Amino acid sequence: MDETNLILVARRILSELRLVLLAGGSSNERKSSLETKDVLLPYLKSLCRTVEVVDPNDIDHLLRAVRQCDFVLNVVYGAGGEDGTIQGFLDILGVPYSGSSTLPSAIGMNKDIFVSLLRDWGYPVPHGCLVTTLGDPRSWPSELQQAQVLVLKPIGEGSSLGIKMVDGRGAAAKAIDQIEHSDRCRWRLEEFIEGPSGTVGIFQVGPKFLIGDAVLFDLPDGWRFYDDRLKQSLVDERVTPRILHGAAAERIREDARRLYTQLNCKGLVRFDFIYREGAPVYLETNTIPGLLPASNAPLSFHSRLSFEDLLILSTAAQVPMQLWKLHKECEKNSLGNREGSLRGMKYLMTGRI
Repeated sequence: MDETNLILVARRILSELRLVLLAGGSSNERKSSLETKDVLLPYLKSLCRTVEVVDPNDIDHLLRAVRQCDFVLNVVYGAGGEDGTIQGFLDILGVPYSGSSTLPSAIGMNKDIFVSLLRDWGYPVPHGCLVTTLGDPRSWPSELQQAQVLVLKPIGEGSSLGIKMVDGRGAAAKAIDQIEHSDRCRWRLEEFIEGPSGTVGIFQVGPKFLIGDAVLFDLPDGWRFYDDRLKQSLVDERVTPRILHGAAAERIREDARRLYTQLNCKGLVRFDFIYREGAPVYLETNTIPGLLPASNAPLSFHSRLSFEDLLILSTAAQVPMQLWKLHKECEKNSLGNREGSLRGMKYLMTGRI
């Protein structure tokens, strides 16, 4: 079934939906989450039967709203929103929601666990360690001792928040000394991988994987990495995105498909990497990627889907089949015939015709 027909069916699904848009939260990315809510709300109000905005900080409102809705679209970024916390809560209540379930969300949020898993699975990742496992700098792994530039990063922050670039082992040791001992379990030190940053988006519709372009970001002069200021357009400089083609792009897309399956992801997911010497070095996954028209995940699909179509299809593909009254679809058929409509609905929800 082609994407045009799937999008038509997805629109019909959303038109019956009582949706809760979950936004806000308590992480350092609260502002970005609320900005996403403001952009999505006009789209969703025109697409869905009803839309109710809920901040998870308001527990009473959250409980009341999710018990009365059909589906939760979660755009709460960072800790508490994409680390498995809200996912486990909604699982207990039996409420369907967008994005991956508890375990993949927790793995994706923890950069140290994610990188360690990928290394065991044979994917290229940076060498590094949790700060709590590092003693005397002279005993550090050789990859960290020999690196000219090192990266000190919080393992549980979204986006690029809190990352520090340090030149050499001595500077890294001084930066670590400034971290409270009780907080060192939350930090990772790793080698700096030089090259353009890259990303690829992916989601699943039935048995079909929709994989976006592998996009590279060339940094402006004077920038060492693609940090949050560049991502959020908080500075005058701009990155230059370009689509990667050829065998390397196909490898990245195939890696994305395999990783999505191995991690048991659901919904729209983004894998980030550094492109070094013609190959990817993977850094992290975003199980709730930015969902604005100019965000990286929509950018990955820009050549294939409009932002609205991406929002429609990636959301509807996760709505459980049992919510839908198929007789209504038969009575008012947007695809032109009863059989085609039913087949489209069944494929979108189950992957079977």
